[in-house]
Amino acid sequence: MSDALLVVLWIALAVAAFAACMAARRAGVPVTYLRDLIHVGAGLWPLGWPLWHGALAPVALALAGTAATWAMPALSSRGGTAARIRQSVSDGDERWAGLQLYAASFAAGTVLAFAARPFAPAAALLALALGDGVGGAIGRRFGRRFYAARGGKRKSLEGSAAVAVLCAAAVALAAARFGVSPSAGTIALAGLCGALAEALAPAGTDNVLLPAAVGLVLFLQGGVP
Repeated sequence: MSDALLVVLWIALAVAAFAACMAARRAGVPVTYLRDLIHVGAGLWPLGWPLWHGALAPVALALAGTAATWAMPALSSRGGTAARIRQSVSDGDERWAGLQLYAASFAAGTVLAFAARPFAPAAALLALALGDGVGGAIGRRFGRRFYAARGGKRKSLEGSAAVAVLCAAAVALAAARFGVSPSAGTIALAGLCGALAEALAPAGTDNVLLPAAVGLVLFLQGGVP
């Protein structure tokens, strides 16, 4: 499959995802659940990196998507489709700024993956997708012991434990996808550091700090091929 066709398919997938979010929001689905779905669905992006034949198309697509995300507040002020998109996945509790940082993390990870080696950026972004997306949902559903770091959102110990496990699982998934073999200790440490970053991050910044923590652990462990 050519890179041009891949660009078309990824754009179509993004359009379909936001159309589904707008429809779900009209049906009364809470924003927070739609945000979780976006988080998890975004994990498909790093898993698809081996399909590209060159760096130009995926890097340009990631940067363009980030630019569109950052431009959305200005575009949505005029109403229309942009406003409906923004309202479908952001409200008083789930702010659009979080998605801007999320997109920026994915753009940075994509640049790093195609400039050097893909495993660590892929593991970091998958940890963000699964750890923050699924782990957060588990915390809201099953959380019983709550805490809040200074400037951060309310968290639960159960949710943080789920984030740690899912971040570690994301690193293992990336290792399998890209054919590398980090040690079990490295995988566990990356999961723990990802969970700590998510737990202690000021509101919204976990979308940058979580993948940065996971990526840094992999880099410092020296096992990033």
